Amino acid sequence: MNGRARPAIPVIAFHALGLDGHSFEPLRGSLSDDRPLIAVDLLGHGTMRDRASDRLEDHVTHAAERIRQVADGPVHLLGHSFGGAVAALACQRLRGDGHDIASLALLATPSAGGKLYADRADATRLNGVEAFREATLARWFGDAPPPHWQPHIDYASRSLTSLPADAIASTWLALAAFGDFSSLDSPPATLCIASADDLSTPPSVMSGIVDAINGNATGAGAGLETLLTGGHLFPLTMAPDAARLLEAHWVAVEGADIVPAGARA
Repeated sequence: MNGRARPAIPVIAFHALGLDGHSFEPLRGSLSDDRPLIAVDLLGHGTMRDRASDRLEDHVTHAAERIRQVADGPVHLLGHSFGGAVAALACQRLRGDGHDIASLALLATPSAGGKLYADRADATRLNGVEAFREATLARWFGDAPPPHWQPHIDYASRSLTSLPADAIASTWLALAAFGDFSSLDSPPATLCIASADDLSTPPSVMSGIVDAINGNATGAGAGLETLLTGGHLFPLTMAPDAARLLEAHWVAVEGADIVPAGARA
């Protein structure tokens, strides 16, 4: 427990493409006992597997609706990979409607959409789920992951192969339609976390997000923290380290109007 006088603001989390809300279990287990974390299944994934959509707007609407359903007060939003783009856009929509979003945290999140993701959609439909699984695991964990990552690799493999090819392809197309973070209007205090060995979204990509957000003078600002290892799935493989950075950010935001954790002068 950290001695806060008031209850901790809850966290609502959105997972990576190909996973589901269970991907946040290692992170949840590493947080303080009084920090609620609510994981939401994105369209086409987990409990929402039968509701795939290739429209980014649909993913954002679903996320915003879930946030409204589970929280009528302030919340912290957390997004991993594609879930980071969805969380950021849902954050903008909800803040525009007057909902209190205390902060935003982006983990291994792409800085923009584009043709790369549309090509992956085509490849998934053409080559099937098994080829998608193999290519994705290689990007997420590298060629020689340490043995203690194996439970996370097994979970990711099961999750990826549980999805229909059309649901995967549709989500890639939704990500392809994402612009970039420069269009965010007055975002809340934002923490970006990257891993130095992430083959999908290396720290340079996350730096681009920080620059885009900080280029909006009316926002609260963004900062970047970089883990030495963990791959693209560091919220699982390095959950205690990710949790430490996130909680420092949340506690700072709740305690005072200060520069977000990870920001540099």
